[in-house]
Amino acid sequence: MEQTYIYMAVGAAVVFFFVGWYLRIIGRKELKQDLRKEVEATPAVPAAGSSNPEVRRLQLQAYERLIILCERLSLPSLLGRFPVQEMNASELKGSLIQTIKTEFEYNVSQQLYVSPAAWDGIKNLKEQQIFILNQLGNLVPPGANGAELAKKVAELLAQDENATLQPIVSALLNKEARQLMQ
Repeated sequence: MEQTYIYMAVGAAVVFFFVGWYLRIIGRKELKQDLRKEVEATPAVPAAGSSNPEVRRLQLQAYERLIILCERLSLPSLLGRFPVQEMNASELKGSLIQTIKTEFEYNVSQQLYVSPAAWDGIKNLKEQQIFILNQLGNLVPPGANGAELAKKVAELLAQDENATLQPIVSALLNKEARQLMQ
């Protein structure tokens, strides 16, 4: 009787995982398509005050900071900041997620100076990176070494070069910054 409940619980967990993974893939594709459309359709940076040299300087600084943030939120960059061999997977996942949240919160004021599409891209990137880490964290066994989680991240990135929104968001930020400099 107890084994039946265990099998049901494991079966439900497996189904939940695959449904989540499937929804992630579909959501990622739709989100990427939406962001690509925004990159192509974005006319220019916010017009409010952009003719003012001081505002333009602040806007360019905001884009610069967000481009740096975009790079810092990339999974390889995040993993490079932690001693993955010395941490267990759960600790590593928690540290990575906390770092993402801290980096994002530190730059939240930059939304005043960039287009809504650019800020939405940054928010979506943050959420996607956290989602990926949570999903991959569920794939490693409890008590696993942090290197196991790092390996799963590397496998995901190797399997799909577009596994994250980071390149798309970075391209959007670069495009808008270049338009601002014209």
